[in-house]
Amino acid sequence: MGILIDRADVVGTYLVELARGGAVERMGDVSKEVVFVLDGVGGFQFVPVLLRRAWRDDPDTPGTILFRWQFGIPGEIWTDLCWRSRNVRKAADFADAVAAFHETQPGATIHILAFSGGTGIAIWGCERLLGRAPIETMVLACPAISPGYNLSRALGVVRRCYALVSHRDSGILGAGTTVFGTVDREHCSAAGRLGFSRPPDLSDDDREAYDRLSEIYWTPELRDVGHSGGHTGWARVAFLREHMLPMLRGDPKLPVSTVR
Repeated sequence: MGILIDRADVVGTYLVELARGGAVERMGDVSKEVVFVLDGVGGFQFVPVLLRRAWRDDPDTPGTILFRWQFGIPGEIWTDLCWRSRNVRKAADFADAVAAFHETQPGATIHILAFSGGTGIAIWGCERLLGRAPIETMVLACPAISPGYNLSRALGVVRRCYALVSHRDSGILGAGTTVFGTVDREHCSAAGRLGFSRPPDLSDDDREAYDRLSEIYWTPELRDVGHSGGHTGWARVAFLREHMLPMLRGDPKLPVSTVR
């Protein structure tokens, strides 16, 4: 029941905020600190809209830039999930957008927040950013990518990375990705449910890159900020308001663990 309440609250808050201001491309001052935000499949832009709601009254928060990678009209979930070749091309566009921003704002600290299927675009984009733009923090919220995907190239351009994982996300990232596939087209429970695993036979540089990845697992205590463990719990306004900014700045309030 709690997971259903999570989803209902997220949708309700999203609709109110969407009516208030829409899903705009850029919010706030991005000259000093910016978060590139990538939503999940379907193109509804839940996370960018809800992050704006969470941070609207806090002057200390970074500016945000929404990167729209989804295909077609909102709701076209299966195309976004399954069309890997297009998603890889959109990831290259994302890398170009981040690099272009860095050229125009070289003093700005850059973060990435990606949700569900958008984590694939963020990861593949970071694989193309080496030597082009430094990323301070990347947050992969409920990543809909396979647990064994080799993250070493993407992690090579970030200072730190947090993956947000919940074993209770068994519907979308368990049965859903087992039947319909992850964004990297593996049929299994996704990393957002099981956590990531280090691939075997990593080089010394790749092992060092994996040391930059930490995982934050859902615990019952997160119900205090409205997160009951489901797929959309990470997008609850109370969670974003309480935990996202400390995480981006490298001082998470939640326990972290290393990747096994």
